[in-house]
Amino acid sequence: MKNTLIILLLSWMTSLMAFQGIALTADFTFTSGCLGTPTTLTSISSPPDSILALLWDTDMDGLFNDGSGETVTLTFTSIGNHSVGLQVVAKDGTIAAIYKDVPVSGVQASFSFTAGCIGQPIQFTDLSIVFADSVIIRTWNFGDGSPSTEEKDPVHTYHETGTFVVTQWLITGLGCQDSLKNEIVMQSAPESTLQFTADTATYDNDTILVEVVGTYDSAIWNNTINGSVFMITKPGTYSVLVYRYGCFTSSWFTIRNHSGASALATIMTLFTPNGDGYNDFWVIRFEESKGSCAVRVFDSWGNLVYENDDYRNTWDGTSDKIELPSGPYYYVILFADGQIFKGTVNILR
Repeated sequence: MKNTLIILLLSWMTSLMAFQGIALTADFTFTSGCLGTPTTLTSISSPPDSILALLWDTDMDGLFNDGSGETVTLTFTSIGNHSVGLQVVAKDGTIAAIYKDVPVSGVQASFSFTAGCIGQPIQFTDLSIVFADSVIIRTWNFGDGSPSTEEKDPVHTYHETGTFVVTQWLITGLGCQDSLKNEIVMQSAPESTLQFTADTATYDNDTILVEVVGTYDSAIWNNTINGSVFMITKPGTYSVLVYRYGCFTSSWFTIRNHSGASALATIMTLFTPNGDGYNDFWVIRFEESKGSCAVRVFDSWGNLVYENDDYRNTWDGTSDKIELPSGPYYYVILFADGQIFKGTVNILR
């Protein structure tokens, strides 16, 4: 009996010495999956016989008060890495802890698109977020009855005005999936017309003003100049883009050069008396057979501001040597052959 007690005592002391030589280690494993799928945390801390308590920190606040026990199951609310901590308390009061990043795979659908205008291509751009996974199926439906597509960044054209629901579906290799619906409002392109202050044919150094008339937000001439009115001083081909709500219409027109004096009389409808050497004088062109002409020019109130009985294209936009302000003025021209011309000439300074 005495020998048996001695053997048991020696065995206990040996075990105690062996136990004291083993360091307390905190560690755990975890399952991973898609967002919305429960994640299981399992302690593999050692030595198991010395552990008094297993405490978990799953909300990253540094406090091990979110769960206890060898196994904890929870569902994260966002994709990405989530820091999880495990604290191990031994029977002798020793404490060990560990933090690990627990990945939650998933995909969040997201996309953007350019302005919606009927008849104009709409660029859709995939902005979806994928974590620890990859998209294997991506489907778009544009809500107008057209076939769906699996392109990453599709281009689509609508042919009717209205509000359409665009849907994006995503499925990943792990089976994670998400979808998103966005409304796109299709606007009609702006309607406008072009008004010219003169014929679309010009002599050298003549000035023609072109104005966009209609309901619009902005007008861009030749892709560079912004404004409702555009000044042309030489023949050529010109363009204008008219925008409204992000939609646009484009127009092209050509200003040609007069070939000789084909018209009986060509009267400049706009001149710019600013001393730069171009269009500084009001010019009247006519065949020599018409003889000389007399001119009278009036302001908007009917006041006579200029007169000349033998006009030689010398009026510089002044009245009694005082510069007249920019704006429209009204003329009467009497040619030697008895013909009378009436109209408007614009001064632009």
